[in-house]
Amino acid sequence: MLSIGKTARLIGVTVKAIKHYEEIGLVHPAFVNPDSGYRYYSQQEQQQLVRIKTLRNFGVSLATILQEGDEQMELLLLNRRREIESEINDLQGAMQAIERLLSKGEKQMETRIVESEGFVVRGYEVKGPVADIPAKWDILNGDIREEGIVVEESFGVCLKMEEGIIHYIAGLKSDLAQQLPGTDEVIIPAGKFVVARVEGGIPGIPAAYDFIIQMKDIQLRESYDFERYVHPAGSTEDIIEIWMPIE
Repeated sequence: MLSIGKTARLIGVTVKAIKHYEEIGLVHPAFVNPDSGYRYYSQQEQQQLVRIKTLRNFGVSLATILQEGDEQMELLLLNRRREIESEINDLQGAMQAIERLLSKGEKQMETRIVESEGFVVRGYEVKGPVADIPAKWDILNGDIREEGIVVEESFGVCLKMEEGIIHYIAGLKSDLAQQLPGTDEVIIPAGKFVVARVEGGIPGIPAAYDFIIQMKDIQLRESYDFERYVHPAGSTEDIIEIWMPIE
């Protein structure tokens, strides 16, 4: 067995880290001298510390290691790889959005003013993190295919956003959604909207919102804003628009 100092040097971690692992119940010394209080670690604990160091080097949290157990290293690394792949996709989307913004220069985003008579959207409701929204769209699109509904447009309506929790409905105009089970509805009041066409697909939606907010000659009003997805016949890509209510 080796002392905590020699173990720390051998593994490549700090004594402070090893003591912290002990405090949270992750690693325990094989022996503690009752007279001096010195900690000693056998090969088993040393191997455990190597696993923990490896997992931490790849960004696995201590909470996850504690919950799953460091002996599940392969599973934890597979899960972390999936997280990294998702992070890479998000970063690539951000890079593309930055490139689009930089290449745009002083060009204006395509916008128009529309006077809407108002309508009702019926669909599937989200009350939770924004990350829950794609799953509702998957359900909606699956039901549209199953019911054989011919859809030219669909809507994502933001009812409320507060502290990272969104109240949102992914749906269709109510006359098309009567066949959909378990739906909720929202009334879009009549009024004037500024409409911006989104560039670059769904990752470009935040930039469209930002552009509208920075427009100088409009005054936003209190009502629902929404995404409108137009599905041109024969096209593989949707046209996405942001509709913001204005005075």
